[in-house]
Amino acid sequence: MHFLYDLFKFIFYTIFLINSILCYDPPQRIYHNGVIINDRLLIIAGVKNFTQSPELFYLDLLNSFDTSNVLWNLIHNGDLPIYTYGSTAIVSLDNSTIFLIGGYIKNKTTNDFDFSKQVYTYDYNTSIWTTPLITGDNVPIRQQMTGVIKDSGIIYLFGGFNTSNSTTQGGTTYDEMNILNTSSFIWKNLSIINNRPLPSSDYSASLLPNGIIVYVGGQERQEPNDILTKMKSIKLFDTNKDEWSYMEAIGDDVDPRWIFASVLTPDGRIIIFGGCTYDFTSVSPNLAVLDTTKNPYEWSIPSNSKVNPPPSIYGHTANLYYNYMIVTFGFDIDNQTFNSQVYLYDIRNNTWVTHFDPPSPTPSRKPLLIGLGIGIGVVVLICIGIFVYYKRDRILRIDGTVSDRIHNNKILRIAGAGGN
Repeated sequence: MHFLYDLFKFIFYTIFLINSILCYDPPQRIYHNGVIINDRLLIIAGVKNFTQSPELFYLDLLNSFDTSNVLWNLIHNGDLPIYTYGSTAIVSLDNSTIFLIGGYIKNKTTNDFDFSKQVYTYDYNTSIWTTPLITGDNVPIRQQMTGVIKDSGIIYLFGGFNTSNSTTQGGTTYDEMNILNTSSFIWKNLSIINNRPLPSSDYSASLLPNGIIVYVGGQERQEPNDILTKMKSIKLFDTNKDEWSYMEAIGDDVDPRWIFASVLTPDGRIIIFGGCTYDFTSVSPNLAVLDTTKNPYEWSIPSNSKVNPPPSIYGHTANLYYNYMIVTFGFDIDNQTFNSQVYLYDIRNNTWVTHFDPPSPTPSRKPLLIGLGIGIGVVVLICIGIFVYYKRDRILRIDGTVSDRIHNNKILRIAGAGGN
């Protein structure tokens, strides 16, 4: 009887521990990052309810869900070594590493800004964050930029803002193009003189299969002011020639915006969603599509996208997974609240939906954490086996590792993160 009591107590606490990881209820947040690795949408850091967030958690995309009931999973050993928001996150070509670059970085102990390290990497298979040794040119301090990665393993990072004054959040916007080789960890500032764009930040960046990066929207520095970029004024960077060019798009009118999100579809459409005016009010339309297969590119507003749309939000993320654009969190302009919702946009028929179905057949994947994704029944059987082994040998082995210028100080005040 004593053996059974110990067994059930062991099972109870094991299930409790697993549920404490699997049943994570993340607070609302803005200015976070979202990446997809091996059928999991990972959410990185950001600002949650006026405080910084170091958590790393994910949504399992191999399971169906309704947007009214989304099951988030906390990566127990995945906390960032820093606080950061307004950064950019890029996944390596082999899906093994997340590169987290720039942002408003704070020391977790002192809560003071600390820009001494600009690049952090997360090993997906071991759940370990590191600060890699970067050689080459000096890595500049930057916030509010978006990076893309080419099939050669080169990350491209354009412009961005440098908050050189941690007290007033004053600083400078830049127009330079930086690259990071993810194999050699060499950083390089490209010496481009001709045709350089205005200093820019808060844009969307999409890398087309032909090697052209399409920059849409955001802010530009037109001395002495920052202004929002016209959405039909497209910046193009040719990664094959390291050359800038420009295009005036045609089609429907789309309000200028910043702090929005976008995805690139396999058929060459850039879908943008959300964002706000310079004064943090709503923009119209909330969703628009830029067709890059036409010359010049053409904007359109799908009529179906106006049916049951999400509220106007900014500071969110958008990720494409097969037929769905998945929008997470952000700040709800209509209700003036932090948003905790997930929204789904079906790119096949340009409609907002509330139910997610994973693609079939189910692809294989590596486990992110030991025990994650296993049914509770299987977990119980494993627990029983471990317990019996423990009782027999009086040894319980525990593995401690788990495979697992004031540039709009309004943005910082709304985030509640401008001070220490």
